[in-house]
Amino acid sequence: MTTEARRFLFFFMLLFSFPLTAPAGEGENTIEFKDSPYPMAVKFSVDDKTGAQIFESALSEPPQFEYDTVLVQGEMPDHALLIVISIVSKTRPDGVDKFRQLTVRRFPSGRFWAKYQTDQPTSQPVKLSVVNMGSKSSGELIIYGVELSKEILLRENKETISTAPYNPDPSLYLSDNTPFKITRRTGWNAAAPKEPYTPHSPVIFTLHHTAGYYPKNYREALAEIQFIQDYHQNAKGWIDIGYHFLISPQGDVFEGRPIGVVGAHALDWNTGNTGISIMGNYHPPVSTPVTPEIMSSMVAVGKYMKDTYSVSVSSFYAHRELGQTDCPGNDLYARMPEFKKLIFAPQPPAPAASKALNQLIDSLNRRITADIAFD
Repeated sequence: MTTEARRFLFFFMLLFSFPLTAPAGEGENTIEFKDSPYPMAVKFSVDDKTGAQIFESALSEPPQFEYDTVLVQGEMPDHALLIVISIVSKTRPDGVDKFRQLTVRRFPSGRFWAKYQTDQPTSQPVKLSVVNMGSKSSGELIIYGVELSKEILLRENKETISTAPYNPDPSLYLSDNTPFKITRRTGWNAAAPKEPYTPHSPVIFTLHHTAGYYPKNYREALAEIQFIQDYHQNAKGWIDIGYHFLISPQGDVFEGRPIGVVGAHALDWNTGNTGISIMGNYHPPVSTPVTPEIMSSMVAVGKYMKDTYSVSVSSFYAHRELGQTDCPGNDLYARMPEFKKLIFAPQPPAPAASKALNQLIDSLNRRITADIAFD
């Protein structure tokens, strides 16, 4: 199939795939708080009185849609911190309606996510506050993002969940001869998909950042991808981790969702789209460093997409070019021209051997011939 035919098929699939697969996207429903850019940092102390409110945000920007579910994720060094999500109430005497906290999951690394719900959908701005319930240490709570949604829209697959065992077709995964070093799903102990995948053929690929923790080494990168998968599967209700590839600041490449299946990383643009996400936050005010190792690994994965699936430079996007988001951050976005040049520019032919080198080779050949004749 020609490249043009594959592109036509891609857009055709986009038009007719939405009833089957939710248009899941990462970070596109993140709500902003005035004077509190992400990541929010909340200091806590052992000297705080138990039950004391140690932080209260301003009201968020007004949401442009109704929601009944709030997701919060970040770093929580002490489990005794309670995050409260609320809206203004016109009926309660205290003027506050608090969302129910359904789930809090905190990992050994300190990474956490929490899920909140209310019975009646609302479009009111939210307020976030933090209560110290008796911490045994002092430190800093970090909040990387607060997302709003409707529970019914969070789930990636709207169809009835099958209880039958599911063993994905091995052909959906990367081949064994990938031309770069990669940690496979088994290498980072990936959980199994919660539901059957939807196969697709990659036609475009998209650059993201995780807008979260910036791992300092391979061990931390392993912990981070495990957290991201758990957040996607158990907080958002997705089939699997949303991205197809993840890259650490040290240049380690991790296999995410199988490359031959639809991902969950770009709202309304998932079918035929391979998601590649760089661990860390590359947007002000954080702007974690874009390392040479990130550049090298991203170029290697990009060349693989170009060579394996005939993806052209016009089909390589930054996430913000497809949706309402800052992703992949200003700093990574500024590297897009460089990425495109390194991935798609024609490679120069190997330089011809110099005259001196040719003479040396001829001389060696004559000596070898003479030695053979002498023998």
